Amino acid sequence: MINGELIGDKVIVKDINEAREVYKLGFYGKPLNISKPKSAEDINSPVLLSLIEATYLVKRGLIKVVTKDKEEKEIELGFDELYKIGVESIPRFSLLYLVYEDLRNKNYVVRSGIKYGADFAVYTIAPGIEHAPYLVLVLKEDEIIYPNEILGFGRVSHSTRKELVLAIVNANSKKIRYIIFKWLKM
Repeated sequence: MINGELIGDKVIVKDINEAREVYKLGFYGKPLNISKPKSAEDINSPVLLSLIEATYLVKRGLIKVVTKDKEEKEIELGFDELYKIGVESIPRFSLLYLVYEDLRNKNYVVRSGIKYGADFAVYTIAPGIEHAPYLVLVLKEDEIIYPNEILGFGRVSHSTRKELVLAIVNANSKKIRYIIFKWLKM
């Protein structure tokens, strides 16, 4: 079992062999010394997992996450505990997690899209092997998005040669609709 430790809102896999293993599972996490390794063999440092990634991996039974209590005793955190920590520490965690899980279950590699102003950058193969073809914005079904916001996101996605995808979540039914924008030159 791969072991990680919760530190703040991240989970660190300290053991190098386990860091390689978690990366091999589907390009999870970011090694501390390489931005986009091409393979797990390139990893020679601990790997940081986002709380969303760690929660997903715990749900699938692929990693064990621990934290330390006040007496420095290790406590294992299950899916429910990690999910609760996520909801309490990350705005929109429940929506982001639903979309993350859905995309991962469809075999996409999902990374933070913050540097593009999006929620996720999504890969069909892997970071380091291809550029992310999609930027995903997560919205609640009843959330208002204005045309100028879509144009702004569209300009960023177009200038970075990525397609803009809106993931629209019905919070009650947990159903997700995806709308992809294609930009045409006229």
